[in-house]
Amino acid sequence: MAGLRCRARQKQGGVRLALSGLILVLVGLPGLALWGAVTMFQSGQEVDHASRLSDALQEARHAVVTEESLERKYRLEPGPEIRASHRAAGAQMVAALAKARSLATDMDVAMADDVLARHVLYLGAIDRMFDAVDAGDTAAATAIDQSEVDPAFDYVEEQVLVVAEQSRARALQHLDAFSTLQTRVVFATPIVFALGLGLVMFFGLMLVSYQKQVRRAAEREAAASIRSERRFRSLIQSAADVVLICQPTGAVTYQSPAAEAAWGYEGDALIGQSLIEMIHPEEQVAALDLLEQVRETPGGTREIELRLRDRAGAWRYVELILTNLLHEPAIEGVVATTHGIDERKAFERQLTQQAFYDSLTGLPNRALFRDRLDRALVRTGRRRGAVAVLFLDLDNFKLVNDSLGHQVGDQLLVEVARRLQTCVRSADTVARLGGDEFVLLLESLSSEADAGPVADGIAAMLATPFRLDGREIVVTASIGIAVGDAGAELADSLLRNADAAMYRAKARGKGCHAVFEPSMQTDTLARLELEAELRQALERNELRVHYQPIVPLQSGRITDVEALVRWQHPTRGLVPPIDFIPLAEETGLIVPLGLWVLEQACLQTAAWHREFPTAPPLVVSVNLSPRQFQMPDLVEEVSRVLAITGLPAACLKLEITEGVIMRDVEATIATLWRLRTLGIQLAIDDFGTGYSSLAYLRRLPLDVLKIDRSFIMGIGENAEDKAIVQAILSLAKSLGLSVTAEGIETAEQATMLSGWQCDRGQGYYFARPLDAEKTTVLLRAGCCGTADGDGLVSVLPVSEWPGPAAHVDAVRVGEACEAAV
Repeated sequence: MAGLRCRARQKQGGVRLALSGLILVLVGLPGLALWGAVTMFQSGQEVDHASRLSDALQEARHAVVTEESLERKYRLEPGPEIRASHRAAGAQMVAALAKARSLATDMDVAMADDVLARHVLYLGAIDRMFDAVDAGDTAAATAIDQSEVDPAFDYVEEQVLVVAEQSRARALQHLDAFSTLQTRVVFATPIVFALGLGLVMFFGLMLVSYQKQVRRAAEREAAASIRSERRFRSLIQSAADVVLICQPTGAVTYQSPAAEAAWGYEGDALIGQSLIEMIHPEEQVAALDLLEQVRETPGGTREIELRLRDRAGAWRYVELILTNLLHEPAIEGVVATTHGIDERKAFERQLTQQAFYDSLTGLPNRALFRDRLDRALVRTGRRRGAVAVLFLDLDNFKLVNDSLGHQVGDQLLVEVARRLQTCVRSADTVARLGGDEFVLLLESLSSEADAGPVADGIAAMLATPFRLDGREIVVTASIGIAVGDAGAELADSLLRNADAAMYRAKARGKGCHAVFEPSMQTDTLARLELEAELRQALERNELRVHYQPIVPLQSGRITDVEALVRWQHPTRGLVPPIDFIPLAEETGLIVPLGLWVLEQACLQTAAWHREFPTAPPLVVSVNLSPRQFQMPDLVEEVSRVLAITGLPAACLKLEITEGVIMRDVEATIATLWRLRTLGIQLAIDDFGTGYSSLAYLRRLPLDVLKIDRSFIMGIGENAEDKAIVQAILSLAKSLGLSVTAEGIETAEQATMLSGWQCDRGQGYYFARPLDAEKTTVLLRAGCCGTADGDGLVSVLPVSEWPGPAAHVDAVRVGEACEAAV
């Protein structure tokens, strides 16, 4: 039906076009004739004006010629008649120029004024010349003629002649243009009238044709209207959207069949009911306001999203569109069209969940927590009280991931999240920031002391073991607490302060909580400053490599040293490794630092080989950090260092911890075998602390196990440590591995280890870590016994070692050796 109406409108447009064209032609022909007459008249006026101007200038030209002729005649035959005739000729020239000036353009007017002014000068000079002639003073007359009369007259004559010629040329141009226009009008008139007559006939025929088409279109539209009405009714009945017609009060007077399929209302079940009462109570006010707006605007449309109750009582999200058709006789009501948007709302909820909630635990994420913290601070500003932020980090969570796998780690995080929610009120917020970091928001606190019991409750909750994957797991958490209000704190400050307090709790030994103090912020800034200085330490050559001897407990010869990095800060002095190694590992600086240590240690050991050419040669041990071990080009870097330093591969021993091995066992095994192909030795450092699997241990291409010092310290006092050390020694021997005991500090420990067939010992009992220069002296002289001919230390048998009191520290040994040398 709409198509028929469109075609009818097109035909009506054609009729209007034909009628407009006909009127335009009928009006245009007389208009064209009038334009021709007016143009001819204007051209004639221009020709007449140019002719009169030319005549006036020609008259002035003749007067000038007459003046010149009378001037010459007077000098030959002076007399009053001639002088009077000269004055008359001058007056005639002035009158002709004045007439020309009234007809001239702006440019010609200026020229005429100039000529008239010069002519006045000429007349004054001619009178004086005539007086001289009358007086018989021929010389004076000649002088005036040459100096005044001739120049003025020549200028006037020249200008008049030029202007007269220009005016005559313009008059001829106007005459030619007029003649051409007349010729064109004569030829164009019959052509234009013939064309106009043809257009009149053409548009007349078009008008008649379009009128017939309009009548036929009207007949077709009437027939199509009936079909369209039937089609519209069919569409309404089969449409998925529900259409209702309501009275201005909201009472339903018509419902489309879709109401049964969409909402379950059969037949005319909605007739007489109020649309407003079907809307959710929370949205009825907005719906009433919308209905009132529509009632006040005939033809107006408004829309809103809300919930409607279906026949079963369930709430359905719909997009409601109200259109005021009260003025339409066929409707006389407000049309309400509803489109179901349940799927879209579900998708929006899913997007919101993804944007503001943690996908693993379902807790709010950082963005949502930050928003809630901002709102909490605003509410706190309106009423008295405070808010607290608890920053929680699980202790040793990485160990769970490395030993039991990430799947168990994820299960643990989910269970921790569930338990944390039981420790707070419903108005508080528990969020996960990422990894094993959680944060809690406590509102409406009366003081800082209110947050402490919550932290204690969390610790008690975590003390209950988690049963995951058939294992019982106990975890602890370090918690930082920051308390503030809207007047003193911002969201970023509270989070930062709680984070700083959490790190203070970890430093205290983990498994506890700490409340933020201003000094913690100072510590954080100091840590940032230390990080910045560490980045420059390599460039400024502030790092040093110290070496600690490793002594064979049976043979009594120093065959190994371990390279240990130290930081000689220009103002802080010697910075302990515990202060900067974890920081370097965290920031990634450990990678360039570790490569530098490896290169320096290999260079120094190669130098010792040249100074002490012994058999077997000295071996240097270098620790590989977890980040270094994960380098994809680790093997290539080690090979490069060996090549540039000239150190034999067999004289380099790389040490890794059990934690590195268990992080990705298969990848670790592959990397270790690639390193082994270079010919270097491999050792596990701090063995016994990393929960490594024996099944994996026998697959690793290892040479040495280093027993952690925590076990060595207790072998003389603790039966458990003694049993662990003996078990490790037995395990190592069964696997064909050499064993080095770290942290030996007493003769008793050295004697016991030697009796248990431990291969090597390392610790303060023998020597502290020394710089390269003092290590060289120690290699020459030794710390126990005397240096042999090769410069290496000959250590006394264990049974003959002096007690700790007889042992001097490494620095004193170095000084004594230097003095001996």
